[in-house]
Amino acid sequence: MSSFIETGVHWVDILLIIVYLAGITLFGFYFRKRIKTSADYFLAGRSLPWWIIGMSIIGTNIGSNDYVGAAGNAFKIGIAQANFEWIGAIPAMILSAFIFIPFYWRAGVYSIPEYLGKRYNEAVRVIAACVLSLFAIVIVGVYLWATAIMLRTYLGWPVWFSIFITATVVGFYTISGGLGAVAITDTVQLVIMFVGAIAVAIIGIDRVGGIEQFVRVLQTEHPAHLNAFLPSTHESFPWPGVLLGLSIVLSPAYWCANQAILQRTMGARSEWDGKASMMAAAIAKTFVPFLIVLPGFLALIMAQGGIAHHDQALPWVIRNVLPAGLSGIMFVAFIGALQSSIDSTMNSTSVMITRDIIGVFARRGLDDRLELRLGKILTFAVLLLGVLAAPLTARFEGIYVFVQYSLSLFQGPIFALILLGILYRRGTAAAGLASLILGLIFAGILGFVGLNMLYIAFWSFLFSLSVIAVVSRFTTPKPDDELMNLTYTFTVKRGKSHV
Repeated sequence: MSSFIETGVHWVDILLIIVYLAGITLFGFYFRKRIKTSADYFLAGRSLPWWIIGMSIIGTNIGSNDYVGAAGNAFKIGIAQANFEWIGAIPAMILSAFIFIPFYWRAGVYSIPEYLGKRYNEAVRVIAACVLSLFAIVIVGVYLWATAIMLRTYLGWPVWFSIFITATVVGFYTISGGLGAVAITDTVQLVIMFVGAIAVAIIGIDRVGGIEQFVRVLQTEHPAHLNAFLPSTHESFPWPGVLLGLSIVLSPAYWCANQAILQRTMGARSEWDGKASMMAAAIAKTFVPFLIVLPGFLALIMAQGGIAHHDQALPWVIRNVLPAGLSGIMFVAFIGALQSSIDSTMNSTSVMITRDIIGVFARRGLDDRLELRLGKILTFAVLLLGVLAAPLTARFEGIYVFVQYSLSLFQGPIFALILLGILYRRGTAAAGLASLILGLIFAGILGFVGLNMLYIAFWSFLFSLSVIAVVSRFTTPKPDDELMNLTYTFTVKRGKSHV
């Protein structure tokens, strides 16, 4: 893992990869001229149209966690992986579009913790920002590790050299261009990703012998991989856990309360653009399972035991199935997917650290120029810490499981806070703080005793809901005028009150 190895990649493919990396770096240098204020850097000046946001959302979502981790998981467990897209995404995306995004946009916030601070208090804001930022730093490491696995399998580059190259390229255009550069590069990368993924499906199935042969081999040699749900005793994805922990908690929390996903909707040029962007992303998301499950199945059929770790399934297919030129384009697409996850996470984390942690503790607040400078410095710091955290990923059985387990430790309490914050006007600041602290402790205890990650998410969510409901009965809620545009009961749109 620390030396260069020969993989026989065609020079055309190598040239395409080099041109892509150089081009996207130059784009970041060009886009930096548009950054004048912190709003330009963090929210693209609130000027993003719905179609840019929608494509950027999908570009970020189907990054390393999907294209590498989910394809590897499909290789390991089968079509049940698609539950994380259909059951675990589309309903929650619709919920996000019509309930959550309008409140974030009307509240004029930069981040999820900022909304929580307005709805409850600054203590809730800071704690939530600390938890989400710590997770994001680890996840940047996961994404960098996934990119390194791709480069190692495809080009034979050492892991640390691959991490360095990726961090340099992504760091340059993200730090230079902020959210606007992130959103536009994500859009370009998404187009390449979809074209490349369709090419893998068509050429791969043809190499297997056609769709009938493909299905026949799966049915006769790997029938367990065609089960839509796994047994209730499955170690990672038992079907009751999928229905309870995934569909009720992890999925809505991801699409309704994930800063990296939702930050670009906060930068929408209108509330309508914010909502339309998520609906457009939901339509595109319906096709994603085919694009991520198929490579895993192709590797299962064609590799014949030639893959050391299931997370190498996707790069193996790219290198061994596609012809020269197309293979390079496809590899560029997946590098783009990985980079879109990294850049979005870096940018969203710098928002939270700058405004929701440092900004809260700064007694006089931060002026715009200092906020912009801090945002760029902290984006670099997040990237550097992510590089150092990358090797942690190797300690887990796979990228996808590592990400989902990490999410289960805090998504339940935070989603409970946001959900009742919007729907329950009597939820108090004291209740929010107690729910967040006790919910995180409860989730940690469940993880310590070895409970499945999906059940950790579900039970910590119910526990946090209960704490808010109970504590709110004995504490004083905020005055109605302080809840305007923060709860469903008190909203203002176009100057009219909907109470």
